Amino acid sequence: MSWQYDHTHFKCSDQEKTASFFKENFGAKEISRWESGGMPIIGLEIGGCLYNFSPKRANETLDTSTETVRHGVYHIALRTKDLEAEAAKMKARGVKFSQEVKQLDPKTKFAFIEGPDGISIELLQRD
Repeated sequence: MSWQYDHTHFKCSDQEKTASFFKENFGAKEISRWESGGMPIIGLEIGGCLYNFSPKRANETLDTSTETVRHGVYHIALRTKDLEAEAAKMKARGVKFSQEVKQLDPKTKFAFIEGPDGISIELLQRD
């Protein structure tokens, strides 16, 4: 059996705000808008990966916990060539950093930011 990554789907308290956050901070390209079972979905592409965003339904509750350990998706990671420069741009736009840029080893820097609804996003630079 052969499997391939297809997409990651996020439920959002504000679908448009969340999609805009990824467009503004990561250059995400909107590739589609459609409905599935009455649920509107916005499809974005970042670095060749697909991400879908939809609003929560009336009977659903979003987990916006930002605790470091929790069940489910822990974080997503997005890589760039110049983390210091990208971090400065994000700070200028008011993005909240939960972990400032740190050197992990001689070839790797990382940081963490908090996206809408507490989405944890790791920022990476691997030289």
